[in-house]
Amino acid sequence: MNYKVILSLINLSIALAMAFIAHRKSKVPGAISLTVLSLSLIIWSYSYLLYEIQINVALNKLWIAILFFSMTCAASAQLTFVLSGTYHTNHLTRPAIILLGVMPLVTQLLFWIEPWGTILFHNQSALESLDFSGSVWGRITTLYVFNLTGVSVLLLLDIYIRKPRSLFFRSWAILAGSIAPLLDRMLNVVGLNPFPQNVTPLLAFTLTGLGFSYALFSQRLIETVPVTRDAVVDGINDGWIVLNTQDVVVDINPAAESIVGLSRDKVYGHPITSILSDLPGLGQTLRGNQELEMKRSLKSQQGWRYMNIRVSPIINHNARISGHLIVWRDITERRLAADARQTAHDEMFVLLNSISSAAINAIDLNDFLSEFIYQIIYPFRSQIVAVFLMGERNQEGSDQRLSLASHFGLSAEAAAELTYMPMSTPLAKWVLTNRQTLLIENIQDDSRLPPAMQEIGLSCLLTIPLVTQAGEESKFLGFICLARKEGPVFSQDEIVRLTMISDHFATLIDSEQRRKLAIALSERQSLLRDLHDSVSQKLYGLVTLTEAAQAAMEAGSSVDPSAVLVKIGENARQAVKEMRLFLFQMQPTEIEKDGFISALHHRLAAVEGRADIKARFLADENISLSKQKEIALYFIAQEALNNVLRHAHAKSVTVTLKQGTRYVTLKILDDGRGFDLQNVGRGGLGLINMRERALQAGGKFRVISQPGEGTRIIIRLRRDETVELTSRRQ
Repeated sequence: MNYKVILSLINLSIALAMAFIAHRKSKVPGAISLTVLSLSLIIWSYSYLLYEIQINVALNKLWIAILFFSMTCAASAQLTFVLSGTYHTNHLTRPAIILLGVMPLVTQLLFWIEPWGTILFHNQSALESLDFSGSVWGRITTLYVFNLTGVSVLLLLDIYIRKPRSLFFRSWAILAGSIAPLLDRMLNVVGLNPFPQNVTPLLAFTLTGLGFSYALFSQRLIETVPVTRDAVVDGINDGWIVLNTQDVVVDINPAAESIVGLSRDKVYGHPITSILSDLPGLGQTLRGNQELEMKRSLKSQQGWRYMNIRVSPIINHNARISGHLIVWRDITERRLAADARQTAHDEMFVLLNSISSAAINAIDLNDFLSEFIYQIIYPFRSQIVAVFLMGERNQEGSDQRLSLASHFGLSAEAAAELTYMPMSTPLAKWVLTNRQTLLIENIQDDSRLPPAMQEIGLSCLLTIPLVTQAGEESKFLGFICLARKEGPVFSQDEIVRLTMISDHFATLIDSEQRRKLAIALSERQSLLRDLHDSVSQKLYGLVTLTEAAQAAMEAGSSVDPSAVLVKIGENARQAVKEMRLFLFQMQPTEIEKDGFISALHHRLAAVEGRADIKARFLADENISLSKQKEIALYFIAQEALNNVLRHAHAKSVTVTLKQGTRYVTLKILDDGRGFDLQNVGRGGLGLINMRERALQAGGKFRVISQPGEGTRIIIRLRRDETVELTSRRQ
């Protein structure tokens, strides 16, 4: 086995290894070019191996064709690998790749078409020795390979000399491999190549493949290829101006030229203060050799631009200031985006605050829902808004249904059809199951919508569920429908904002429902307690008294009918009094609106006046008390009158309200049976409540009573001079 066979086997093994590395690193830049190079070397090495094993002059023409094809493909692959591994990837366009493939294709066409094949490629000596260098096309191919490999070497040198020193020395294998084909062609041209002409090209490109395989395997050598300084300076979006120690412009990049509105030729050599005259204090900053950062707005043809300007000293290797660098950064997009976010945030805050205020000030849920709809119609450009809330089950076993709680924009017919929506309706079922926003753009073809919605003529419909978190589980309250009859569909930003508003809206509705439920339960318990403590006790006494008299009469005992009837009448009248008091307490009393005197007049007329109790109310005019003290005084008077009604058995009661120089005095006198202050029974709790209210209002409370002599309750509160002054001014 001669050395040529051994070299062919070695080249073939190396080419196969190169193909394997290219396959493993297929996502690394240059992997495709290395694959083409390795395939060219595999074909080249295999064909040369077959030639050396069995020399056949009849097949020499085929060997020469393969040699030309492999060499031109290898040179093209070397150039594309270098381009893909540098910042020149923009040159790897489809036309450029097609142009690199022209040479191998033209070579093969001319090679096999006679008489061009004989004229340009092969003569008798070339066919016998497989030496193509002496042919016409062989010299053209040598020049082609020389140019492609030469450009590759120059590009690599331009890149690697800019690398850090450590990476540069690690790149010697790549540079050496790239230079090998160029050196081979140069020695061949000058006639100093000591090796056979048909062997050295294969060895040279094999060395190139080894270098490229090393670069591909060690990706850091490819990925850390630096971008040239000129490309950075010219392509950067930030503008910068370089000044010397005299504050004269010595360099400026294109971005800065656009910012200042002057070309490099017009600013070069001029003092910076004459160019940037609108930056006050710049000269002082430069003289102080300190960093300065400022923000400025500039008027341009495209509108206002917002700039962040930074002035920094340039320190040389001797730690001395050799000039200054002024960097301009355009923050217009960031500023506009921040302004837009702030505006949206402010709008959302105002809208949520308005909705919360509407919930607080609304008289009932219907008013709140109407106010909520009017709050969101204009900001979200909706022609139709409908709020559907969950209702109670009609009867046991029936499905729950949604009710149209409030709406805007629906016709009377559509509102009537949508008054109640069963949960089995496709739209309601989808929202309940998914609990996500649903945007429907094609109204007519969506079968989930009720017919009443499809017939309105909408362009788009947005459905947002109303869900609150109740512990670990979510609670579904209903959903909101917003629709547009024309215009664009709801954007993603609008959907996000409406979802936030709906969550807040659902929380308010749930709070209102919980509050009403708590009030209803409290009122129900209070109603049961009052009925049990007052009316029901009296009625039970009537029943007991009647049954006892009836039992005595049946047993033959002597019973005084007049005495029994008197007792029955007293209990009945007391029951009527309790009932009238109970009915009065069920009615809301607006003390702040009507005033203390008017509310007390109404109480005496509605309860005592209808309970056979002679009631008188004597009050001075222009009582100087604050609203808080009036409310406290009313509840004290109410508690005192309740005790008179329930326990005193009085025939008359007198209420006086007098205003002195420093105090306002309320007196409640009755002619009832009175009580012993040392032995207070059930009325003790009422007296304690009245005393505490008086003390909280800053007043004094006094009770005068003896058995059989009635009761006097006296409350004294200090006048409010500010209230008196205000009333006089009015």
